[in-house]
Amino acid sequence: MFAITFYSYKGGVGRTMSLVNVAAELSQRGRRVLIIDFDLEAPGIPSFQQFSASESREGIVDFVNRYVTTLVAPNISDFIVETHLEVPSGQIPLWVLPAGRRDQSYGSKLSSIDWLDLYENKSGYLLFEDMKQQIANDPRKFDYVLIDSRTGYTDVGGICTRQLADAITFMFFPNKQNISGLKTIVDEIRADRHVDSKRTKMLFCPSNVPDLDDEDAILRSMLDDAGQQLQYETPAATIRHYNSMSLVDQKIFVIDRPKTKLSAEYRQLTEALMELNIEDRDGVLLYLQRVMTEFRAKARRGSKTPPTRSLPLNEIKVQLERISSRHIRDGEICWMMAAIYHDLGDFANELEALECAIKAGFNAQKSYLKRAFILLSQSRRDEAKSDLLEVLGSPDTTPTDLRSVIEALKSFDPDWLALVERSPILDKLLPENVTVVTDALQSDRRAVGISSRLLQKAFFVAQNDGDEDEVLRSSLLLTLISNREFRKAMDIIAADASAILASSDIRDVFNYAIAEWGEEGAPRQELFARVLELASLSDEDEDTNFYQCLALAHAVVGDTASALALIGKAKEMVPMQGTTFSCWTYLTGRRPVTLADLDAMATAFSAGRIEPPVVSQGSKSADKLH
Repeated sequence: MFAITFYSYKGGVGRTMSLVNVAAELSQRGRRVLIIDFDLEAPGIPSFQQFSASESREGIVDFVNRYVTTLVAPNISDFIVETHLEVPSGQIPLWVLPAGRRDQSYGSKLSSIDWLDLYENKSGYLLFEDMKQQIANDPRKFDYVLIDSRTGYTDVGGICTRQLADAITFMFFPNKQNISGLKTIVDEIRADRHVDSKRTKMLFCPSNVPDLDDEDAILRSMLDDAGQQLQYETPAATIRHYNSMSLVDQKIFVIDRPKTKLSAEYRQLTEALMELNIEDRDGVLLYLQRVMTEFRAKARRGSKTPPTRSLPLNEIKVQLERISSRHIRDGEICWMMAAIYHDLGDFANELEALECAIKAGFNAQKSYLKRAFILLSQSRRDEAKSDLLEVLGSPDTTPTDLRSVIEALKSFDPDWLALVERSPILDKLLPENVTVVTDALQSDRRAVGISSRLLQKAFFVAQNDGDEDEVLRSSLLLTLISNREFRKAMDIIAADASAILASSDIRDVFNYAIAEWGEEGAPRQELFARVLELASLSDEDEDTNFYQCLALAHAVVGDTASALALIGKAKEMVPMQGTTFSCWTYLTGRRPVTLADLDAMATAFSAGRIEPPVVSQGSKSADKLH
């Protein structure tokens, strides 16, 4: 049970309307909600047609009077009225503990209550503690108790805000009178040791806010002042003034007019309150999602821009500990907590959260993978390998996760290829996903055989389905050449050399020229001359690979000076991160490998040797090059 008091220093801010809409929204979300009408001088709950029956029933005033007479706490369940809300799907229950029976004796019964005497001489504090415990133990198992408190500075207001509430929603109109009066109340509540020991949460909600142009920034100034005076960063929600006769008719907007802006604002307030309830799983997920979103947004925009309704890091850590103790077996919650701990740089707790997600079977493969990377960062390679093998052996592993496993294993295990070959998902990859995996294999000569098999299968399946996948075709050609399946590559590109000489596709011409070189043992100069001709007309991106290919073409046609100059340009454009494809080896590599290939090309060209390693093995005659 989570008790929330709705409080306002002044009337006219729509406090009761907000409470009723929050109660209705919670009920529609499957929560069991009890409303307590503690605005004893001016009860507002019965003014809503759905709760009008509660006006004739005994309530808080009768409960207190009976106790004062007998000094025995009455059974609170005798005063709770069950009502129903009509929603499109039928009726949903909602319960009300009214202010009291509104008959001729109500005023005298209310005025007869001496609240000071009740607390000082008749154990009033224990009475309301007992009432709260009775509600918590009620067999109807209320998830939320929403308390409508009297405005202003009153004894009843203190009971509602300091004693009964787990959270307080302060509603106010943004003007000096409201802000100044509310500040006094808020400061006293914050200074109350009982409130502090309960860790009572406080949310602030400007309400009935004018929905007008603020050309002179008057409203903005008052809202900023409210934040400074009341010590909050941003409001839980802002309820704007809404012109509608439905307000006069006391409609519950989230039910009767759910698509309005006002309903959206009430739903925002509802979710902000749910976030505070450690027992509400959906509320916990909302809280974790908000924290994750704030961290991501802060990372994107830098630390200078304040996040939305931010919490200090120490409060986030405390809340995460509370969530963990309550939801330790909930895999989804553990998964989200792991992501937050990752953003906090708290890898010890991230590992524990991932362990919980794994045990619960939620995103198990991704949890294993994330844990493996943390373990690798701590040089715990054996443990990391165990997690990576879990991912590798699972039929549920996604292609992108398989790629990540391959990259991780390559970084420390010399036998990684044998492990990868045993993965059950390799041969189950869809054609559109094959390149995700084969791109990771293309950096190692030993792995190109696997790439070739996977890509050929995918390519022919796509062809039979009438799918002309250029990315798949391009990856297949590079892998076939890398694997020295030169004739297959040539057959896919063109029928013969005369056909390719007529092509305007510079990539096809270059790849055919390399494949034929490997197949025949010597380069055909006219093919590389065609590459250079097309390059002069090309609008290809001028990256490292582009200049490297042109350098090789210039070397073949005998222009060594241009070849060396282009290698210099290629070096300047090698990216600092990521991998680059090399036409020297037909493999991919990171920056050091790419630079080493370019240096090797420059050395070979300067010495008059232009045969690249991709074609050198098995060449019929290297002498044909000279």
